[in-house]
Parts: sequence; structure tokens; C-alpha cells
Amino acid sequence: MAKAQYERLFSPGRIGTMKLKNRIVYPPMGTNVGTFEGEVTERLIAYHAARAKGGVGLDIIENVGVDTKASGARLPFGVNIDDDRFLPGLTKLADAIKKNGAKAAVQIYHGTIWATPEERPVFGAELPIELAEDNIQLAIQRHAEAARRAKAAGFDAIEIHGSNINAQTQFRSAVWNKRKDKWGGSVEKRARFLIETIKAVRKEVGKDFPLWCRLSMTEAFYTGGGRIAEYGVTLQDTLIHAPMFVDAGVDAIHLGIGGFYDYTWQYFTMCPVEAQGPAPYLDMIAAVKNVVKVPVWGPGRITPEIAEKALRAGKLDFVDMGRAIQADPELPNKVAAGKEDEIRPCIHCNNCMETLAWADGVACSVNPAVGREQEFEIKRAAKPKKVVIAGGGPAGMEAARVAALRGHQVTLYEKEKRLGGQLIQAAIPPHKSEIRDLIAYQANQLKKQKVKVELGKALTPEEVKRVKPDVVIVATGVKPVIPKEEVPGLDTLSNVVMAEDVLLGKAKVGERVLIIGGDQVGAEVAEFLADKGKDVTVARRSQYIANSMNPDMRMLLVDRLRQKGARMLTNVQYMNATDTGLLIHVRGGVTSMAEIGADAMKSFPADTIVLAAGSTPNTDLAQALEGKVPEVHSIGDCVEPRRILEAMREGWKVALEI
Repeated sequence: MAKAQYERLFSPGRIGTMKLKNRIVYPPMGTNVGTFEGEVTERLIAYHAARAKGGVGLDIIENVGVDTKASGARLPFGVNIDDDRFLPGLTKLADAIKKNGAKAAVQIYHGTIWATPEERPVFGAELPIELAEDNIQLAIQRHAEAARRAKAAGFDAIEIHGSNINAQTQFRSAVWNKRKDKWGGSVEKRARFLIETIKAVRKEVGKDFPLWCRLSMTEAFYTGGGRIAEYGVTLQDTLIHAPMFVDAGVDAIHLGIGGFYDYTWQYFTMCPVEAQGPAPYLDMIAAVKNVVKVPVWGPGRITPEIAEKALRAGKLDFVDMGRAIQADPELPNKVAAGKEDEIRPCIHCNNCMETLAWADGVACSVNPAVGREQEFEIKRAAKPKKVVIAGGGPAGMEAARVAALRGHQVTLYEKEKRLGGQLIQAAIPPHKSEIRDLIAYQANQLKKQKVKVELGKALTPEEVKRVKPDVVIVATGVKPVIPKEEVPGLDTLSNVVMAEDVLLGKAKVGERVLIIGGDQVGAEVAEFLADKGKDVTVARRSQYIANSMNPDMRMLLVDRLRQKGARMLTNVQYMNATDTGLLIHVRGGVTSMAEIGADAMKSFPADTIVLAAGSTPNTDLAQALEGKVPEVHSIGDCVEPRRILEAMREGWKVALEI
């Protein structure tokens, strides 16, 4: 058992009167899978039941609105607690968590943004109005009423949300709270709203009911170059506020980060990515723990290994593992059982944050079942079939895994000598190495499920005829686009190489490089080459660099390219390619070169031209098998070039259908 290795992580803990079986917390991660009216759904119940069953000690329900008419700020399909009619659903939710072995807490939340046009929110989306005393007291009362309902619904504990973007953070912020009365001004007065809220909730639920608040350690914003800075709430403010909140009646402090400065950058500060390194906020959490005598914990890419060390060092008392457990609900159980190689890894792409407000709810790049646990439940097939799969990328491997779990006899063919498909080169650019963990996980799953893997062997119509499968799943990926017509002279040059070959080290690159194609691949290759000291220019015909990416991740990448001196040209027309460079017409696009006007012709010298002009589906095998096999399915990029999310989802889904 690995429990001995993680003795502190799996030791019991206590928050007030509530005893937890371990120190792992599933924090309040947004899902947006309630109803538009704010009711709990079966989807939400299944989502949280899966995480409780996976072994967490504490599961916190996210962003439950205490007054939607006043704040108008919940997610479109978030959950409410501002009326007794929501109690039946909330009760079922609390019961599902507890029956699956975890303690159930609910985060009560008074929001500020996403107001509907028909309702003016109490707190404005851009600058909060100065509330009358009656409205402040009403907001406090709404928290107390919500707490009464939470206790009646059977939750074990209550968290008052005072982190990220909400009313409590606004009052704590020196930037947004400009009041001169008892509710604002000094750092102590800015804490009054949350203090009075805590007191009202404590009075409502009684002295023995577990209660805590979540706080932004800082109202952080992005300053460029991978750095963040404090804004309206500073760490020093929090070090003053936290003991005040404990004195007001909380049993613990749950920490977060973020605020109102620039909403565009919020997800970067709230959910650190690979570029920031592991556990970037751990020392801040430890600083808060040093000023209070109640349990303290927080988030931020904290792995089980880091958590164990931090717990032993006394830097925190519990640990959030949000995105990691979102990607694999069974993470705690797998760690406890010494099966860490079976954990589906989070790659910190923040797709779960990008999709948070989608109409169909949150989505995870590596786990299609997130928020769809019932839809993607794996059941044994009534009649096992012989299944062959062409392609060992993410779509093909996921299809093989799920099909094997359902009892089918599966053989996977991969023309290359290793598994991974396009994930192999996707993991090479800076800050993308966690994708290698996904490849390793999928390959290990194929071995565990006894999928027969034929490496270095493409699936051909002749092989299909010989094997006589019941089902063929085609996941053959893409072919690169060679833009001969769009770039005159390109097909005559010897200094033209493919982006894939550059990343894989198959192509030599000169000192001056021009990249044709500035979507995600072109932009990531540009950063890869800039880190090697190359003089890099990346150009594309459309308006923005890397605009198919998650917007937050895109902005980080574009900012790094600027910091590293890469030239970025958009809305261009390629006029002529030669062995010394490329003549480009910049037609009013966004450019990082101040010397180029809105309508300019310029020759860019280049020792090497790199093609990252996109790709087209490889449908050769699917077409060749048409009408020759009982059942043929195409999945992933060979249907349409897209992302890991679609590849994984289609692989899992087709395996459920056969």
C-alpha cells in the first residue's frame, strides 16, 4: 500500500466538530450543470457522487447562490439556495456525497457578474455601487437564510465564498470598496461585511456546526512575462483579515487567489498552469496558517507528493486537488492503493475553465465523463466483438481502452514505432510536457486491459480482410497542408521544412526562421525556436495568432512570444517565396513590429521556412473500407482536425456504442 508513503495525507483531520477520513479536499469547482432555474440535476449528483466515491475526505459544492435576484451573478446553469423549493434537490446531493464516503459541504455565494439585462444587480459588473445600509443587511440576511437551508438539507458544513469574483472580495478590496463609512476605508473596515456575514451564519447554524470562509489571498492580476502582482487585496490584508474572521466564528480558512482587476486573466491566477511550476501559492498559504490557530488549506497544482511534504512541514492542514480530481475522480483511491501509474493526468490546459459557462456544462480535455458520468458509464457489452483500431493517438487509444473494458477483443495498429500520435510533438514545445503523462497513462491502460498493440504496422484493407473484424475504428489523424497555391514559389525551395519535423528533431533549422501559419502549432513552434535562440517570424493570413486555442492559454503564449522577441504578423498575403526569404504583404493586421504600417510590403529574410499551415483529415483508410466491413467508425482528427478533448470524447463514445 502507498498509504505509508502518504501517511500524513491519508491521516484523519478535523474542522471544528467534523472529522474527515483524510486531508484531500475536492474544492468548489464550477460545473454549470444545474437547471436554468437553479435546481440540482441528476448530472450534478452523479458528478459529485463520483468524486466522493473516488476517496476524497471532503467534497464542497460550488457557487450556490444565496440571492440570485439581487446579484444576478451565478453561472447560467448554476445552483441556488435562496428558496425552500431548492431543498429536495440539495438534500439528494448531500445524501449522495455522504453515502459515497465523503463529508459534504456547500459553498454559499453572493455573486457580482453575469447579470441579466432585465435585472440590475446589487453589485455592478464593472464598478459596484455603494449599497445602502438596508441592502447590506439584506445580503447578510440572505447568507444566514441560505445557511439554514444548507443545514436542513443535510450538509455537514458550510463555506462562505469570499474568494475570486464575488461580493465578499469586492468589500475586502481597496480598489473596489471606496466607502468612507463603517463598511470601508481602512483594512479592518473592509473586512466588516464578511465578519458580519460570518456572525449571522454562525448564529443561524449554532456554535457546533462546521463553518469556514474562503478568501482570496491576493486580488491578483497578470503583469506579463509569466508574472502576477497584487491589486486591491494584498497578502498583508489577508494576514490581517484571517484572524478577524476566526474571531468572528469560523472553524477554518480556505484560501484561493484572484479578484476583479482583469477578468480575462482570472483563470490564469486561479488555476496555475505548467509555466508557473508546481504549487506556486504554497508559501502564501503557509504565511496565512502562521497567523491563525484553525485549519488552513488551499489550491494550486499541489500533487500528492508535494502535499505530503507540505503537511509534514506544517504549511497547511488539508489540500485542494481540484483539476486533478476533475480529470480523475479516483485519484485518492489510486494513490492510497499504490496505483499512481493508473491516474488519468490533468494536463493543466484549463479547458475546464474555458468551458465552465458552456450551455452543456464543463468539459475536461482528458476525461470526457466530467459532468457526464451517467452518459459515459462503461458497461459490459451484451455480445463481445472483434475490434480493430487504426491509429495510436489519443482517439484510438481511448477507444481501445473503453472497448476492452466492455469485454471486446481489441487490436490496435499504429504505423509508427511508438504510441501517441500527434500528442508526441504536442508535448515538445515549452510548457507542454505534461502531455507526455497522458501518453504514458493511455499506453499503460492498453497494457492493463490486454489490448494487442501492433507498433510499426499500419492497418491496411488487406490486413482487415485477413483479420475479419466485426468492427473497424479509424483514427488515422491528418495530413499536413502544403500551401503551394497560396505561397508562390514554395514548391521550388529546398529550405522548406514541416513544423512536425522541427519539433521531432528531424529537420535542421537555420538562424533566421519564418513560420507560415500562426495558429496554435505555428505559435508553439515559434516559442520552441525562440527558446533555442533563433530569429523567429510567424505569419498567418487570418486576424489573430493562435486564435483556436483556449483564450486564456492563448494570451499567455502570445505574451511569451512578445517577451522572447518573436515577430508576429497577421492578416498577411504571401507574395513570393525564395531560397533567401519571403515577400509578405501585411494588410492591416495586428503585428508585433512597430515599423510595419497597416498596408505594407516587406521582404523577410529566412534561412528556413517552416510550414504550419494546418492539416486535412486522412480519410484514405475509411474510404477504402467503405462497404467492405460490417461496421466502420471514424473518430478524431480524421473526421476533422480539432483538439484533445474531441479526440478523447469520440474515442470513448464510439467504444460505448459498439
